[in-house]
Amino acid sequence: MTLATSALLVSGTAAAHADSPTDSSSVLYVDGSNTSCTDTGAGAGGAATPFCTIQPAADAAVPGDTVEISKGAYRNALDITSTGSAAASIVFQAVGGLASIVDGTGQTGPALTVDGASYVTFEGFEGVGSTHSQELGVSGVQITASDHITLDGAAVVGASNSTSGAVHVTGGSSHITVSRSIMTGATNGGILVDGGGSGDVFSTNSIQANAFGISVNGATGTAITSNSLYAQNADEDPISLASGATGATIENNIVSGLSGTASTTTSSIAVAADSRSGTVLDYNLVYPGNWDDVGVMQNAYSWGGATYSSASALFQATGQGQHDLNTDPETLSNLSVKAFAVPQWNSANGSAPGMLPTDLYGDLCTGNPLLAVTGSGTPAYCARGAFQPNYTVTYGHLPPEAIGARGINLGNYLGETLTDGTDPGIVSSGPTPAVSYTISWGDGLSQNVPASSAYGSTVTLHTYAEPGTYTITQTAHLTIGGSMSTTTSFTTVGSDYIPLNPVRLLDTRKGIGAPVAKVPAGKNVTVKIAGLDGIPADATAAAVNLTVADDTGNGYLAAAPGGNSTSTSNVNYTAGRVVANSAIVPLKNGSITIYNKGTGSTDMIADISGYFAQSAGDGYADATLKRILDTRKGIGAPVAQVAATTGIPVTVAGVDAIPSGVTAVAVHVTVADTTGSGWIAAEANGAGTPGTSILDYGKGQVASNTVIVPVASDGKIELYNGGGHTPVDLLADVSGYFTATAPGAYVPIAPTRVWDTRLLGWTIPAGGTDRAFLEGDNGDAPQSPFPANATLVLNTTVTNTKGTGYLTVYPYGTDGSGRPTVSNLNFNTWQTIANLAILPTSYTHQEVAVFNGSTGTADVVFDVFGYYANN
Repeated sequence: MTLATSALLVSGTAAAHADSPTDSSSVLYVDGSNTSCTDTGAGAGGAATPFCTIQPAADAAVPGDTVEISKGAYRNALDITSTGSAAASIVFQAVGGLASIVDGTGQTGPALTVDGASYVTFEGFEGVGSTHSQELGVSGVQITASDHITLDGAAVVGASNSTSGAVHVTGGSSHITVSRSIMTGATNGGILVDGGGSGDVFSTNSIQANAFGISVNGATGTAITSNSLYAQNADEDPISLASGATGATIENNIVSGLSGTASTTTSSIAVAADSRSGTVLDYNLVYPGNWDDVGVMQNAYSWGGATYSSASALFQATGQGQHDLNTDPETLSNLSVKAFAVPQWNSANGSAPGMLPTDLYGDLCTGNPLLAVTGSGTPAYCARGAFQPNYTVTYGHLPPEAIGARGINLGNYLGETLTDGTDPGIVSSGPTPAVSYTISWGDGLSQNVPASSAYGSTVTLHTYAEPGTYTITQTAHLTIGGSMSTTTSFTTVGSDYIPLNPVRLLDTRKGIGAPVAKVPAGKNVTVKIAGLDGIPADATAAAVNLTVADDTGNGYLAAAPGGNSTSTSNVNYTAGRVVANSAIVPLKNGSITIYNKGTGSTDMIADISGYFAQSAGDGYADATLKRILDTRKGIGAPVAQVAATTGIPVTVAGVDAIPSGVTAVAVHVTVADTTGSGWIAAEANGAGTPGTSILDYGKGQVASNTVIVPVASDGKIELYNGGGHTPVDLLADVSGYFTATAPGAYVPIAPTRVWDTRLLGWTIPAGGTDRAFLEGDNGDAPQSPFPANATLVLNTTVTNTKGTGYLTVYPYGTDGSGRPTVSNLNFNTWQTIANLAILPTSYTHQEVAVFNGSTGTADVVFDVFGYYANN
């Protein structure tokens, strides 16, 4: 947490609201963002006219009052002199989010000063301090001549050049509690207590400072309990009781990671000779991290002037530190999936003075149910330090081997992390070690794992037959008999495909899915997909065909998840041309948004042929790129053009290893030898006269599109020529298929441009083959977001074409061979055109070869919308 400019951040739960500060609930309101706020006059501090700043509320507060502080920035230092009572304290508390006291002009002292006050509590604070206090060399919080003051849940910034620390207790103050707080950053010290006071409690704080952590100079009866002190400078003692600090307890603390040059004059915990009387030191975890040349730990303990390198040496000489540990703790900064049996868990004294029922994050002391209990007190299974083992540890991402499109790799996650980087946090009063584990995967299958292999030597990989959400139950079989279980929910990343007979969802010419009106340049249309035609609310992506018509300028359409923006493209068009292209678009809120990125208005048409969902459906498998229909050559049908308003059946199942039972195919359809204008449709064989189209053609034009087509029960699809009087030749190249048993699950991503030769400074030569790396950033992505050899769903765009021809894109081979005799898109000179591609790639960088089968150079752009993975 960085608090370079923040002085006081407040968050908490509101008390009951009242209409004025004189109501029986005794609530004063502070809200600097309220235009009706006032610091003076009748009604100031009421709900309708709150104070603008905190100081007037503090001055007006009387015993029993609660000061509610709304989020916002509050400037100038805060001075508290209020006096409550044991039965009616004064409480400062925030509502509605974070509030802050930032630097004020002319500030000369701490951000928060408590002077001569009694029975005042600050609840839910997430920061106290200021850059001015750092520059001036003063504490973030100073408590002077006060008693019964509580600061709970603060993150404190103190001076970077001060010896008074982030929190300074002085002037004989007594019964001061600082708890569940964070002191970190550039502060010169944590908590400093001067002499003359007694009964202070410093509990459950996390402190990283460049000098001392908690230093008590002469105050008596101090409880230093369950604090985590990390990366302390080795020139000062992290925890110290200086002269006259008798009757203290130092228990359940973690002191780890001394930095700087080790000095024989400093120790992790230091107790002066005249502070030993009545003082108890035990149940701490002390790990300075400094050793001498022969491996003896330095800077561990100083007791009455004598130094000790280990807890055992301290105990033998003084009787102190009997249960202290000297081993490396697992901290918030280094906790990993391998860190399960961390030494601080289940090992504290639950009855230590100052022990709180919840940790720094508010989690209960529940213990880890799969570890032996070595602590004491009530309860006996608390953890040392400021954090209990059921807090949530969030990782930026899990390793690729941990979570896949269809499966989960628990491996080292057993016992601590299951699927999403969080600890389940079982509540138990008597945890004991496990003998073995049983993992029930939630799909009827289970696996037994010996306890000895649960921490790294056995990799546990499970693949689900279908995407979905599963409840995984982990059961620990205990040494004393019986068992304990925890559950977690796991949703596979990938989605299966459910084909549909093509349905028109949008046609701005006819008022389908949007009003009858062209879409102006720079505008968009959002198309609701989930909930229509049986498409479920949890659908993750849609297979759509996009058509632009009646356009008055040049440009392109871009499809994105509903409401999202995008820098990718799907359909390129020129004025007066009808152009179509398919896309698989991720859904957001069940919708997609289609943008008109052109110079004129245009009509938009969208047809859906299927959708993806994290539920039972069909997986995807690549097929060897092969031509299954060419009416010019008699492939898949007799040599004859397809007449107008006529369909031609095309056999798919059984062709080139495509199995029976196939439900849909990915096929590249090309129309050629046209003598007029028309359109082509693709549907399951026998579906009837189609109401949708996949591409449009003009006289003399070669046009193509890659589409996903449902397959009829007879294993065939139908291609339909919608030309009014125009026979055409049709070609079809298959690239993959869907079946209930195919392994590939689809993972949609935010549309991303991964390759653009225009930005790379070269073009693909005529008749030449280039190598493209599709992991992103034009091949310079630091790490590919896709699995090795993934099949990418992408939009291929060709532009700046200097000749007429076609592109063929295929997995790159090291020998440069293997180019299939099919095409991905066809183009003319100076044409910009795009086609969907479902494209296998090679190696970890998603390499493909791009062949320019034309008479001139061409630029190529790839935009990825998702990928298929088999794990």
